[in-house]
Order: sequence, then C-alpha cells, then structure tokens
Amino acid sequence: MRALSILTAVAAAGALAGCAAKAQTAPVEPIAIAVEAARPSASLPLYAGPGTVAATHTYRLAFDVAGRVATVNVDVGDRVGAGQVLAAIDASDYGEQLRAARARADAASAAAAKAERGSRPEELAAAGQSVAAAQAQVQRAQAAEELAAANLRRSRALFGDGDIAAQSYDAAVTAERDASGALAAARAALSGAQAQAALVAQGPRDEDRRAAAADAEAAQASADLAATTLGKTALRAPADALVLSRAVEPGSEAQPGQVVFVLVDASDPDVIVPVPAARAAEARGAATARVTVAGRTYAAQVERVEPAADPATRTAIVRLRVRGLRAAPGDVANVLLGTRNAGGTSVPLGALIQRNGIRTVDVYDEARGTVAERAVGVVAADGDRAIVRGIAPGERIVVAGQYQVHAGDRVRVVPLEGSAS
Repeated sequence: MRALSILTAVAAAGALAGCAAKAQTAPVEPIAIAVEAARPSASLPLYAGPGTVAATHTYRLAFDVAGRVATVNVDVGDRVGAGQVLAAIDASDYGEQLRAARARADAASAAAAKAERGSRPEELAAAGQSVAAAQAQVQRAQAAEELAAANLRRSRALFGDGDIAAQSYDAAVTAERDASGALAAARAALSGAQAQAALVAQGPRDEDRRAAAADAEAAQASADLAATTLGKTALRAPADALVLSRAVEPGSEAQPGQVVFVLVDASDPDVIVPVPAARAAEARGAATARVTVAGRTYAAQVERVEPAADPATRTAIVRLRVRGLRAAPGDVANVLLGTRNAGGTSVPLGALIQRNGIRTVDVYDEARGTVAERAVGVVAADGDRAIVRGIAPGERIVVAGQYQVHAGDRVRVVPLEGSAS
C-alpha cells in the first residue's frame, strides 16, 4: 500500500513537470503597438510666441518754463490733434515781459530814426544812462548764462549716467540756449549803447546810424525772445495722439522738464516681440510675419530691430508694423515671424522617451517583428511634433505602446486608436 502511494506521487510529479515544460516552451504573445512614418521636417518660424501691442510713438511732454498751471484741457483717454493746447500756465508775467521788450524795441527804433537828426545835450545824458543800463543788463545776462551752462553740464552728466529723463536734459539744453541768446542780446545792446555814446556828439554820421540800428536790432531780438518764452506757456500736442496719462491739475506749479502728459500716437499700433539675439539678423530680413489678436489675424512686416539686445535675456526687440491693427497698447498678440529650415525629421512629441537621461524613440523593424531603441537629438518643437536628428524620414516610429516594449521584444502592429483603418 505504501509503495502504491509513492508511485502515485511520482506520477503526479511527472505530470506537473510535463505541464511546466509545456508552459516554458509556449510562444510569447507579441506586444501590440501603433506606428507612424517619420516625416521630413517642414520650415519653422524664426519666432513663434507672444508679442506685445505697442504705440508707434510715445510722447512725454513737459513745460519748458515755470509757472502756475491755469488750465488743463484734456484728460486720460482723450484723442487730441496736432497743435492742440493740452494745458497752459499763467502767462501774465511773461506777457508783461513781452510788452516791455516790445516797448524797448520801439524806443530803439525811434532812437535810430533820431540819429539822423543830430544830437542834443539831453541826448548825450541819455546815451550815458543807456550804456550803464546796458552794462548792468550784460552782467545779469552773463550770470544767468553761466548758471544755465553749469546746469547743462550737470544735466549732461546725469543724463549720460541714466539718472535723469531725456525731458529734463532737453529742458537744460533749452534753458542754456535761451540764456545764451539773452546774453548775446544784452551784449549787442551794450555795443549799441557804447557806440551811440561815443558818436552821439558827432552828429548824424554813418557810425551813429549803425549804432542806432544795432541797438534797434538787439532790442528786437529781446522782444523776439520774450515772444518765444510766452509761447512756451502753452503745452501743445506734437501729433494726433491719445492721452495715456496726465500728471497736472489747475493751480499746481509746473516745473521745467517735469513730465505732465504721456501721449501715444493715434495711428495703428505696432507689435514688439523678443527674438533670440542670435537670430536678430534673420529677423531683420524676414519676409513674412503674421499677428493674431482677439481671434483676428493680420499680415505684418518688420519695421526695425532695436540695435541693443537685452544682455539678461539675450533677446533683441523686433518691431512689427501691422496695418489696420485693432488693439490697444499693452494687448498680447500671438506672432509667427519668418521661416527657417531647422533640419532633422518630424516625429510626434509622444514618441519621445527619456531613458537614463537620453532622449530615444522606438523604431519598428518589420523584417524581424521587433523594435529597437534609437537615441535622438531634439532640434525644435512644432506644435504637437518634435524636430529630431538621428531618424530618417520614412522610418516607422512607435507612437503607442512604446512604454510596454523593450528593445528586441516581439511586437505586432495595430491601428492607432481613433485613426482611420
């Protein structure tokens, strides 16, 4: 009985061993994959990404003379025309100065006429007083010119270091120029007075007439300067524009060079995009550009590439001119700029696998019914596809099932789910 039990156990063990052997020799079911032929790469944009709508021109306006603001005629969002008065300071003092200068010009003109009629004792006295007054005026004008020149030197240094705005520097240039003009006028007046004082006793000679004419000319120059200064009390729009910001109120004190309005050109805005600095030259010659804002696409052209690249981002700013663009400064646009041949081959992004720090794709070997790993280099991304090197166009790439197979596994190709078969 015991022997029968042992035989039975041996037979059972043999049967199990036979089953195991059959299981080991049974064929492995191929792994299902989907494949797609790699495509030749198409041309890619030089730049594809966001851009910013920007005004064609931005104007930062400031008064050139000091004074109390009398009127402010526009507000943020207003559209203004070229030459329109935006704001004005109280011009009463400057008006008085103009009237006084014109009176002096009239007097000098009359003196020039009198020079033709000879000199009288009271005219000799008046000539001496004129010289003294002209000398005092030269001293005052010279002091003012020296102060303006010093201010200009300081402003030029600060402007070169980027510590002050261009408007402040421009105001200093204007002030120095005005002061130089005033000094020249005062010196001319002094020359005229001195010449007249020297010649007044000699009667109506040619020298008398010339001195009188010089004095009249100097007085007229002072009147012209006063008229120019009076004109600066009104701040006018330099072009058709929109008011972007306002920093002035009636009754406030205006300071020369202090920005009180920022305007943007009312014409169609541009779009600016940051292009890698290495491609700036290509962008400059780009023949095509397309801009999409709020679902509407516009043709555009490169207006210019800013000369200085941003060293932090290594990008150059490209300004695109977009005719008929309906957008406001600050809006975001989608931009496709130019074309470039990236080389390589186009494969689906999903076919790329990161293995041990290396980008690979699985290539289907139809003859062997297996897959092989292939290391690739990624050149660029184009939507849902990647441009790679290391794969030839036409090679069949695993696009589904790539995470279930390994190199050498037997596979079978099935239609990609959702594709036509």
